[in-house]
Amino acid sequence: MHLQDDIFIEIYKKYHVYVYRYLMGLTSNHQTAEDLTQETFVKALCVLQSPGTNIKAWLLTVAHNLYVDHVKKSGRLDYKNNDFFNSMETGDFSNKLVEQENNKRLLTMIANLPENQRQALLLCVINGLTHIQAAKILGISVSSVTNLIYRARKTLRAERNNNE
Repeated sequence: MHLQDDIFIEIYKKYHVYVYRYLMGLTSNHQTAEDLTQETFVKALCVLQSPGTNIKAWLLTVAHNLYVDHVKKSGRLDYKNNDFFNSMETGDFSNKLVEQENNKRLLTMIANLPENQRQALLLCVINGLTHIQAAKILGISVSSVTNLIYRARKTLRAERNNNE
C-alpha cells in the first residue's frame, strides 16, 4: 500500500458520513445517495488535493456538483424512500419509535423546502460547514446563505408549530 492509498482511506473514513448525509438529505434515496457518495470519492481518489485544502468542503462541493448533474439527468426526485432515517439506532425502544417518527416528519419537512434553502441548511446545519464554505459550493454570496438558512429555519418552525 502506498502513502497516497493511506491518505485516501483516512479521508474516506473521516468524511464519507458527511458526504452521504448531505446527499441523502438532498435525494432522500439511499441508493442514489450511496452511488453519488461513491462517485465523489472516486473523484477524490483521482485528484487528491494538496495539503492545507479543506477536504470536507472540497468533497461536499464535488458531491453537490454530482447531485446537480443527477437531478438534470433524472428530471424528478423521489422522496418516498427514507428508510435510512428510520434505521438510526437509539437506546430505548419507545424512544426509538418517537425518534423514528420525528426523523420521518423532519425529512418530509426538509424535502418540502425550496431546493436552495434545503441545500444551504444541509451544508451548514447538518454538515457543519461555515457559511463561507457553503457560499463557495453553491456559488452564491455569504449573505445569501445566511438568508436561505434563516428562511429554512423559519419555515420549519412554522410547519412544526402548525403540526402540533
